[in-house]
Amino acid sequence: MLERIIRSPLSMMFSYFILGGLIWSHNYSPEEFRPYAAIVSIGTLSVVVLFYLLVYVHNKKNPSRKISFALWIPYEFKEEDEGKQWVTFQACRKVYMFYSFAVPFAIIILTIFNPSPGMLLVMLFVMGMSQYAIYWWEERKYIKDDSEEIE
Repeated sequence: MLERIIRSPLSMMFSYFILGGLIWSHNYSPEEFRPYAAIVSIGTLSVVVLFYLLVYVHNKKNPSRKISFALWIPYEFKEEDEGKQWVTFQACRKVYMFYSFAVPFAIIILTIFNPSPGMLLVMLFVMGMSQYAIYWWEERKYIKDDSEEIE
């Protein structure tokens, strides 16, 4: 269960939300929210420490399925066998297609509308959340199809 939580795209979406809130609270929030920036910073640090503590506990309980602290491969990639590698490939392909559309679209929007500095943060946040949503949706689609075929 712990590995499923750590490797879930939802955990990374949550981290985008936390880090986006941290950046917003320090750079773009109204003056009346500035005193709470320290609380947001402490909360963010606590979440990061908790996440790495969960990874440490998982690695102690499952030495054969360790999750690296210095990640070059994202947590979500499931590469235990060829079938899961194919599912990862299909999900990454969809995310790549999304970015091939979303990045030029974001550049056009930012150029035409001359947005506030916070708009760039919002666009990056939406694109990051969309990336994980597409990946998760695609992964669930193939995993669900596989489980139905087995039954």
